Amino acid sequence: MNERDFYFDQKAADRATRFFERYLVHIKGKWAGEPFRLERWQKEDIIHPLFGCRREDGSRRYRTCYIEIPRKNGKSSLCSGVALYLLYADSEPSAEVYSAAADTKQAAIVFNVAKGMAMASRALMSRGQIYRNSIFVPRTASNYQVLSSDAPTKHGLNAHGIIFDELHAQPNRDLWDVLTTST
Repeated sequence: MNERDFYFDQKAADRATRFFERYLVHIKGKWAGEPFRLERWQKEDIIHPLFGCRREDGSRRYRTCYIEIPRKNGKSSLCSGVALYLLYADSEPSAEVYSAAADTKQAAIVFNVAKGMAMASRALMSRGQIYRNSIFVPRTASNYQVLSSDAPTKHGLNAHGIIFDELHAQPNRDLWDVLTTST
């Protein structure tokens, strides 16, 4: 494929941006309780390309988004917002969204931020059932949950989205390979 085989769907990109700003609030630090207004770099370099760049058939151009930014720059909040968008607003029936990391405790960090955001949103609370380690959306039978790092038990997954935190801390490629081939 070459560049002519792709197009930018501004409507899809804007829809993802609106989801952040309309339904999500920050839950930690000085911005706690404030609407999640994407910074320009988050919108232009991550959200818009991820959700707006399309192939000729309408599917997304990008299947993987690798984000490497310094600590304390909102990576967990941004990734939580992406996970919630995939869960609630991406029009995927029975979407399976997962948080993974080198251990379950690390994987739960992004999930817990997402859970807090969902609990702070009247609209998301009314559409989902929130549990300790999962969020279920009955209307679409979609689920977001925390995974352990045990790669051999993940072969049956059919992931719509994976938030893989602290990838550099993985002892090997096993979990990454199992999860990325499940999409």
